[in-house]
Amino acid sequence: MKVLVSAGTYYFIKKQIKISNTAYLLQTGGCRASCKFCTQSALSTADKTYLSRVKWYPLELEEIKDYLSTFDRVCLQTVIKEGFEDEVIKVLSKINSRHKSVTITPVSDALLLKLKELGVDYLGVGLDTVKSLWKEVGKPYSFDYYMDFIKRAVKVFGARHVYVHLIVGLGESEGELVNTMEELYSIGAEVALFAFTPVKGTPFESKQRPPLEYYRKIQKIRYRLSTGKDSEIAFLTSGCPSCDRPYYNESPLDRTLYNIPLRDFKWS
Repeated sequence: MKVLVSAGTYYFIKKQIKISNTAYLLQTGGCRASCKFCTQSALSTADKTYLSRVKWYPLELEEIKDYLSTFDRVCLQTVIKEGFEDEVIKVLSKINSRHKSVTITPVSDALLLKLKELGVDYLGVGLDTVKSLWKEVGKPYSFDYYMDFIKRAVKVFGARHVYVHLIVGLGESEGELVNTMEELYSIGAEVALFAFTPVKGTPFESKQRPPLEYYRKIQKIRYRLSTGKDSEIAFLTSGCPSCDRPYYNESPLDRTLYNIPLRDFKWS
């Protein structure tokens, strides 16, 4: 069974160059959803070995599973395709890691419980945008259905163990974005912020990245909602423990990063 591994994970497996504390995996085959920002989308003509601006490499899971156990965390990104839920179970069953995360679209409570049984301690949910932009962005299902799923997931994994992904810069108003974050924190979820990144081949390839000042403001608000404090470390990558996703939103040539890798980021 093949999975896609992120460039950082691939470099460690092939060259023992470790640039990330988390091993990132992605299901193959592309996604049936029609999110206009996503390279994996059914609307995208982009190479399906890319997610955002990161290159991913197809490898046999059986051949790499021992390497994965050396990372602090393994994070599996899912796509909507036929049989994807069964494949998720098979992948997780083969991975021997102390900490596992899965980013997934709405699924049944039975599958959530199975994921927890297989060692998943944090769940990621790609809400991505605010309610008023839902159809414009092309998200599947409905905003309310996602919010109900997030509430169900919090019941299974516990408070602050469900990270809801929000993309800043899709055209949302600051007020609606902040209100959405406040609602997510009120139900026990956490928020992981991403800066919108235009990628060639997607319907949103001509959209501009958000101004850094706007993104920094949202990062500060998210940090305050999460911790109740103001701090200069608000600009660190927000996500599951050990999540760093270096250069997911930007090029290594960029002088300023939207998301700064975590403080315990280890180069080895």
